[in-house]
Amino acid sequence: MLKNFQISAPGKIILHGEHSVVYNKPAIAGPIGLKTYFNFHESSNDFILLQYERLNLTAKMTLSNANLFLTELDCNESLQPMEFLQKIRNSKDFFLKYIEHNFDERKLNDKEEMAVAATLYILNRILKCEKVKSIKQGFDIKIDSDMSIGAGVGSSASYGVCLAAGFYIYSQILIGKLNEQQLKEFSFERNDTILERISLWAFDSEIIMHEKPSGIDNTICTYGQLIKFIRGQSPELIKMHGKIDILLVDTGVSRSTSHIVAKVANFKNKYSNLANSIFDAMGYLVDDVVKILENQKEADEKYQELSLLVSVNNNLLRSIGVSHPRLEKVFQLAELYGFQAKLTGAGGGGCCFCLLPANYRELEAYRKLCEDLTANNYQIMTTDIVDGSGVEFKFL
Repeated sequence: MLKNFQISAPGKIILHGEHSVVYNKPAIAGPIGLKTYFNFHESSNDFILLQYERLNLTAKMTLSNANLFLTELDCNESLQPMEFLQKIRNSKDFFLKYIEHNFDERKLNDKEEMAVAATLYILNRILKCEKVKSIKQGFDIKIDSDMSIGAGVGSSASYGVCLAAGFYIYSQILIGKLNEQQLKEFSFERNDTILERISLWAFDSEIIMHEKPSGIDNTICTYGQLIKFIRGQSPELIKMHGKIDILLVDTGVSRSTSHIVAKVANFKNKYSNLANSIFDAMGYLVDDVVKILENQKEADEKYQELSLLVSVNNNLLRSIGVSHPRLEKVFQLAELYGFQAKLTGAGGGGCCFCLLPANYRELEAYRKLCEDLTANNYQIMTTDIVDGSGVEFKFL
């Protein structure tokens, strides 16, 4: 019987600490209700079909090319993510020669290339790690997402987690460790060793996509918990009392995380002392926010304190040049109606959020804010930040 399954992984939102986390300062992040989906279907075809719904891209790799790819490259031991990325930069044919795609009339753009590159790299890395020598049966993969690409809510990390989890499951099927009955009963819950491996593989995907990721996105999208995170250290769970209500606002402006991270790096190189002071302030602010979240104060008192720090951090981020006119419009409207907003993720477009009080549904100001944002062509979604589920498996 052909084996079919689905992997899903949540997006994430960085509450505080974006950019400073790259320079070893703490950050706070948590999962959101938007997800990426990886659907795997075995087939009787002699090829692998890759469908990227958000990109309107379909790629195909014959089994002979897939096995050639496994033979010629070892992405587990000899070819690490940065080396793979460098080879892509030197020559796109390095990996594109193994596939065909539906845009034969034009070259793939950067996002399309990186999506395919990450897929092939993680497939090779995991199969090599699990000692799989060849692929003998075709399969179809369809990847879709609730999230806008490049919006700053962890779409690429959620994608990387789905790749890692999906190809891990596939590898276990190939080596005989997961039969049909075991697949029906499988869950990632309480499989901490597997989750750690998935997060690390997803981080490899993030390196290919962004070159210098912080590691926070893949951690959140794997484990699905609100955490305080410092690069290179194990994340700390935040024992939050209550929940955080937010209005997530998508500016519709896509941007390159790696370009913005490089822009901030240039700022730091040019104004080292100033940049370090700003990053230090962001770190102190994160520590203060954690204390507020873990305190059992009344919801309204917490909201007032958190609102102030949302405003402070947003202005720190603006000072390092990562805002955008579409973000500034949101900040202006939020303040007009008595709310505080800040960008989340890399900035330069993407998403931001407005912090909301517990009784926001009753407020006329909230209704008017939503009306104005919609009238200005922003995509909005009300959600909350609470500990939730991370990567999930479903047998189909």
